[in-house]
Amino acid sequence: MVVYNELVAVTAGAGLLGFAGFLSRVLRGKRVESEGWAAFFGVTGLLLLVTGLHTTMTWPFGGDGFEYANIAFGQPAAGFGALLLLAAIFLWRHRSLYAGPVEPVKDATLAALKPAGIFVGALGLSMAVLAITFVRFQLGAAPPEEPISGRFGHIPIIEALFLGGLWGVVALGSLLFTIALWTDRPGLLRWAVRAWVVGGVVFLLFGAMNFYTHIGMYDNIAFGNDAKW
Repeated sequence: MVVYNELVAVTAGAGLLGFAGFLSRVLRGKRVESEGWAAFFGVTGLLLLVTGLHTTMTWPFGGDGFEYANIAFGQPAAGFGALLLLAAIFLWRHRSLYAGPVEPVKDATLAALKPAGIFVGALGLSMAVLAITFVRFQLGAAPPEEPISGRFGHIPIIEALFLGGLWGVVALGSLLFTIALWTDRPGLLRWAVRAWVVGGVVFLLFGAMNFYTHIGMYDNIAFGNDAKW
């Protein structure tokens, strides 16, 4: 089984933190280096779009009740990746705006983000439903062969609550972002930024940990080891 949810999680975490940082700078009236941000969003967006689309269309996550991961991981990643690429294109094409006076940047950026906010809200709603689904069906329990996470696999509600909470925090930020833009309440954007910072940090750490736990799991299976940590 060839999967890459470690890279997806790390890249999603970086993308959330990056967009939160970019939006925070815009809201505070700080100068934005559009070329650097465009490159960042281009790299993270391309990785998420390609891996997300491949997961969505080929279902690389195998049987034994793990098929849900193709939906829960692949489809949000593809959508988020497309949005990051959109941000990269916008920032690259409007370099002159961000290189000029800082004063008009905030209003121009928020006005440009408003249409994309519809899709951000749609993804947020989807993530909220996925969060409920994780908990309702107690999904996400690690197999016993997986170090660290596998020690709690016999209590599936633990990882279900963790994943549901993580998806839920990102969903909250996305819904606040859409509401803020479409009700002209920019103060809510700061709460969206906070939610995405929390979600981004957890996604990043979780994905990095999975490089260890998943390699350990394959090592345990291949060589009959019993490493728990």
